[in-house]
Amino acid sequence: MQFPKIYILFIITVLAGCSRSVTLDHLFENRTPYEKYKLALENAQLHQTALGKDWLQAGEASLQDSLVVSLPYQENGYFSPEKPAALFLRYAVREGQNIHIQLDPLVQPDAVYFIDVFSLQHNNSLEQIHAADSTGILDYEVEESGWHAIRVQPELLRGGPFLLSVQFQPSLSFPVSGRNSQAVGSFFGDTRDGGQRSHKGIDIFAPKGTPVLAAASGVVGSAMLNRLGGKVVWLRNPERRFTQYYAHLDSQAVRPGQRVALGDTIGFVGNTGNARTTPPHLHFSIYKFGKGAVDPYPFVHALLDEAPVTQADSSELGIPARIRSAKANIRHSPSTDSEVMDTFEQYTLLNVEGKTGEWYRISLPDTRSGYIHQSIVESIEQPLQQLELTEKDPVYPSLLIQENMEKEVLALGTSTVYAAFDSLWYVQTAEGYYGWVHKTL
Repeated sequence: MQFPKIYILFIITVLAGCSRSVTLDHLFENRTPYEKYKLALENAQLHQTALGKDWLQAGEASLQDSLVVSLPYQENGYFSPEKPAALFLRYAVREGQNIHIQLDPLVQPDAVYFIDVFSLQHNNSLEQIHAADSTGILDYEVEESGWHAIRVQPELLRGGPFLLSVQFQPSLSFPVSGRNSQAVGSFFGDTRDGGQRSHKGIDIFAPKGTPVLAAASGVVGSAMLNRLGGKVVWLRNPERRFTQYYAHLDSQAVRPGQRVALGDTIGFVGNTGNARTTPPHLHFSIYKFGKGAVDPYPFVHALLDEAPVTQADSSELGIPARIRSAKANIRHSPSTDSEVMDTFEQYTLLNVEGKTGEWYRISLPDTRSGYIHQSIVESIEQPLQQLELTEKDPVYPSLLIQENMEKEVLALGTSTVYAAFDSLWYVQTAEGYYGWVHKTL
């Protein structure tokens, strides 16, 4: 089914208004914004149009992408309004982190970008766990260490350049006044007593008498003296289902049953208990209900120097380019330490879809995505050679059509070669059409 483009634009405008409205929520109960929009497309019969099918397929196909990034991640990206596409990135997370995702459209500030977060399960399946609203901002706390993934997709016929940021932040406040995670000198899991036991927390070193602060609000379960921890404080957090443990205090400043707010002083750094022969420090632990001790470091570790997003030249994005070196590696991540996805020859065609640091995020003619260093990429403005085509020379509008053995001759005469992919040249015909021809011509 095909509709005139002006009709599709009208329907999309209506759908965009619905996606921002809360008055229809009862019709889409328990659905994410992406699912609501998908259902609205179906109700408007746009899912049967070529454009609608491409949009739905782009969202599903992106879930198979293997791009992996490290947090914090920042990218200047581009979505073509004319060609539906989606971005899918995987990243490692640690229990106790807060993940902050923000997407800022640079040209169409009113455009809706659907942001969905998935958890990668042990059987490699995906479980959706969070979704952003129309503001393009999403914050969530990591409940279990592992791998998460984000899918970003604009609504139909919207796009252009954008800024994407995926950051991690601590979910708790740092428990020693005037200190940060650089003061941690011993970590969770370190051996103790010659390997007979392991460390159940982190040790934060500071001068004796430095205030120890509540990392989260709660109720004091006990303030007591024990053999290992010396003077200790247990702070319960029933709502979050964990207990904080503060040990080796020089003195306590709270009493059992007392309600404590975030940042309140609960004691002072010391070296009581089995720490009497070590420099003063706070032993800090987190015990989760039904789980026991968990690593508290991600709960309190914050980035000290968070790099600002550097906006790339928009002329670099959303355009075709080619490999300039004799050979080049396309990688799964923007790093030379990353696994190589594939190696390609000089002049291989790329489409630049994003930039992070000195790396381009690109797509290949066979639809695969990856990262390549900007130093080995050049524009395709300069022609490589000329070809003379005859009526016997097939020109393929796209590689996907060529794979289906559907041939189409777009033009005769002189064609200009700009790039390549495997055994094919990427050409512009005399009439201005772009397509693919065999290198044997």
